[in-house]
Amino acid sequence: MSRSRKNEIYGRTVSWSTRSDISPLRYPGGKRKLAPFIADLMERSRLAPDLFVEPFAGGAAVAISLLECGRVRSIGLADADPLVAGFWQVVFSDQATVFADMVSSAEVTLEEWKRIKLSEPALGLETAYKCLFLNRTSFSGALMAHTGPIGGMSQQGAYKIDCRFNRSQLAARILELSHLRNRIAFVRCESYSDTIQHVRDNHGDTSVLWYLDPPFFAKADRLYRHSFKNSDHEALAAAVESMPGNWILSYDDHPDARRMYAGHPGFARINLQYSARIDDASRLVASEVVVSDLIASLRAAGEIQEAGIVIQLFRRRKPGAITVLQDIAVEPKMRQQA
Repeated sequence: MSRSRKNEIYGRTVSWSTRSDISPLRYPGGKRKLAPFIADLMERSRLAPDLFVEPFAGGAAVAISLLECGRVRSIGLADADPLVAGFWQVVFSDQATVFADMVSSAEVTLEEWKRIKLSEPALGLETAYKCLFLNRTSFSGALMAHTGPIGGMSQQGAYKIDCRFNRSQLAARILELSHLRNRIAFVRCESYSDTIQHVRDNHGDTSVLWYLDPPFFAKADRLYRHSFKNSDHEALAAAVESMPGNWILSYDDHPDARRMYAGHPGFARINLQYSARIDDASRLVASEVVVSDLIASLRAAGEIQEAGIVIQLFRRRKPGAITVLQDIAVEPKMRQQA
């Protein structure tokens, strides 16, 4: 891993990994760009959790980013989709080397895509392979039964079925991630509510930070094998208030998400196009809704305003650093040394 280069323009520097291949999975709504924003919230809150939990793991890009750059001590992952959970269970197991060998020698053809699409593997290597193969060769990375291959069944388009399947790069990344296995608290296939109960029962004395990225409000049934109804979103909104530890929740910037959470003191809209920025102005073209008890606490302490956080995202393929730009409207408060 190369040495991080610091960019100190307007204050603190938050180290993290900006590499585009942080996760081997191409996941609808992947939140890789939120990692530095979450790292900054943690630093402002003087929070160094023992356990960072993603109960809607998907591509797990945020958890992996924070783990690799040392912002959290360990992570726990869960997903209701057996393919996704099975993938991460193998990556963070002693089967990772065999899995990487399977990926490096993969036959990426339309015929193989059809075979794997219809297969019903038992848990283990074949499940992990099916998840990765279909994710990297299907439209938008979706695992839905109706989702077709990149390039279509005719394979006459500009992009062919293997255009997202870089065998050597994927295999290398799987091996890299496998070295983190001793810092993985758990990988479970279950609902978020079961994960909450698991953490209560088994990590009661641990400082925990949750990152929840539930299925979209819009078109979720076309992207996820386990989508949410409105009642599920409402149940989650109630559940986060009593979760053990601190929490950060993100949604696509949908009217229903704004309606459900706009009254929460930790509500923010985030523009990730050029920077991760809290802004409630109606003119902002926001891409994410973020709600967090950390934002609520920082606002109550007068440390941030509605437009008080801007994090410039420097594009790099290797681990690096991003600079946290201080709010120019209000001078940041001096903090006592812990």
